[in-house]
Amino acid sequence: MKLNRLERMVVRHPLRHWVQRSVEQPLLLRLFDNNIPPIHSALEIGCGFGQGIQLIRNGFGASRITAMDLDEEMLTYTAQRYSDSPWLQVVQADATRLPFDGAAFELVCDFAVFHHIPDWQAAVAEVFRVLKPGGAFVIEELYRAAICNPISKRLFEHPQQNRFNHAELKQCLEAVGFRVKKAQQLPGLAGITLAIKPAEQPLD
Repeated sequence: MKLNRLERMVVRHPLRHWVQRSVEQPLLLRLFDNNIPPIHSALEIGCGFGQGIQLIRNGFGASRITAMDLDEEMLTYTAQRYSDSPWLQVVQADATRLPFDGAAFELVCDFAVFHHIPDWQAAVAEVFRVLKPGGAFVIEELYRAAICNPISKRLFEHPQQNRFNHAELKQCLEAVGFRVKKAQQLPGLAGITLAIKPAEQPLD
């Protein structure tokens, strides 16, 4: 599902970038307890206008990044923004049907994207498939209460059916095979999670 005009303005605003850099990035990095493993290949689902790429590259230290989105305008902007970055590949794709081989990435990131996806459970299963055994899924998400309320419904366009909260996200992650290593939440509204694909899982 693509963003409406207002949400595009919000995600591109310098204040939003400051919050991501100064508040969210330190919280996400601390999920690894200052012990981030080497990451050769990372995937960002729903790259938007490219702000998360900086965190994946400079914070998590990924050598190569694949940034994907459904929105052509965002992909064009991101490709131009990082035109001098040979370590980045930009791909148009649907999160529920990722066009990548199994066990292709050591890291997959969702920076507040899955609440836009109607069949988010299918997207979780796809992340599990494309992660290497031992790989990490970093999640920063908005929950049902944050998007299924009169104010949010009036301002933004989000699916209103089949939404999730912190506990339901954890349940889905564990159901497909993830081990939730660390998670924190702003009760009812949002949360961050680090989920690991167990190393003993066979390659898909």
